[in-house]
Amino acid sequence: MAARPAEIRYTIEEVSDLSGLKAHVLRYWESEFPQLRPERTRSNQRLYRQKDLDLILHIKHLVHERGFTLQGARRQLLGDLKEARQSGQLTLALDLGSAELAGVLTKARRQARAILDLLDKGLGEPAPEAGAEGED
Repeated sequence: MAARPAEIRYTIEEVSDLSGLKAHVLRYWESEFPQLRPERTRSNQRLYRQKDLDLILHIKHLVHERGFTLQGARRQLLGDLKEARQSGQLTLALDLGSAELAGVLTKARRQARAILDLLDKGLGEPAPEAGAEGED
């Protein structure tokens, strides 16, 4: 049996960047929407999967763009899920390929910044140029 590729996980900070929602809103929505249950690490850090991000973006659409209250969004979401299951469609089939790509790019940008910070700290003095002193 072939090994399944590892699914991308996002931290709360990354989901906040991708969704445009503050971390405290994401934490509150976890208490309001039982479907939203990110995984937890041993240190209790939240790790969101792509399906969690899809759900957050759907809730955000219901609340911010369609004007639902949280209670109304919860009811609408339950109806959407029921309808999707009955019709055999994928749950919340949203076009979120760009959100996944943005998440990967956000993570890569953070890693690049961390590398640059390490290089800046380790290179307090500029490295000698090739062909400089010491050659005869």
